[in-house]
Amino acid sequence: MRFEHLVQINDLMHPTAEILTRNQVWQGLVYRAEFPMEFVEHIDEAEVLQRHNAGIHRRVLMGKLEVIDHIYYEHEASVHYDTQESEMHLGGQMWMKIEEPQEGALFIRFIYETPHPVGADPELDKYLSFLKSAWQETDIDTVKMIRQLAQDGKLG
Repeated sequence: MRFEHLVQINDLMHPTAEILTRNQVWQGLVYRAEFPMEFVEHIDEAEVLQRHNAGIHRRVLMGKLEVIDHIYYEHEASVHYDTQESEMHLGGQMWMKIEEPQEGALFIRFIYETPHPVGADPELDKYLSFLKSAWQETDIDTVKMIRQLAQDGKLG
């Protein structure tokens, strides 16, 4: 299954709204990768296992579910999550890509890919529809949190 959507960051039609820079949005996406408990409330524990030139390897616990992510950073452009398959998780990919169709008009494109088959089972399709909705809400909340972090002076 593939799902993608855009979340607007800066609305240039409303000049009174706080404008975030590309660097602030980028720092916010990296902050989300490295401190996921501040973005997702049902995470019990998160730990960076390894840092490397391209990003991090991270372990997240949600109840009994352990998720291992390999997260790759492309400076001021994207964050890519490659989630390992396990007995309790099918694995998958997520990209958060910063887009700027005109100067200052920033968006984040969220892209999800999972091994779930689409159209094979009506019950699974209901679950996938719920999952897409949950992802979209989480992504909107991510942008709200990035705005709050910027307002608090934590993003440069």
